[in-house]
Amino acid sequence: MKIISLISIILLFFGCSNINNVNKNPPLVNLVVQQDKYSLILKHQFNNNLKTYDKNLAKFIVETNLSFDTSEALSKKGNNKLNIIKGTVDFKIFNKINSKIIKTGSISSSINTGSVSSLYSVDENNNFAKERIAKYLASKLYRKILLNTYTSEN
Repeated sequence: MKIISLISIILLFFGCSNINNVNKNPPLVNLVVQQDKYSLILKHQFNNNLKTYDKNLAKFIVETNLSFDTSEALSKKGNNKLNIIKGTVDFKIFNKINSKIIKTGSISSSINTGSVSSLYSVDENNNFAKERIAKYLASKLYRKILLNTYTSEN
């Protein structure tokens, strides 16, 4: 019994030591955006996710188009109007070496903004909502690009 327990303890400690942990570096991506405020926020947030970035060494080029739609909805009791701001990023992923399109698609997200009374507050509320959407879409786009570029390299 002692031998079996000793063997099981040895296997417990040394049995899991053969796990290979491979860390892949993220691909080098050049993100091409429009030159407006929210697209630049998207690009800045996207580049914060990458550890190494050099425009000349990029293997992939991603062209994006960020757009926003605003619609109105009623609140639960029907007294106040709420705004729904929906942000959409249309993207195309190109392989820089052979100019082949790897993936095209779009990613969207929406935020409900509350009702405020002054015009300045409405504008500022919409600006902050669009900034949050742009940052969130940048992280979703980063994950989508990682998924598609890793599968295209193999």
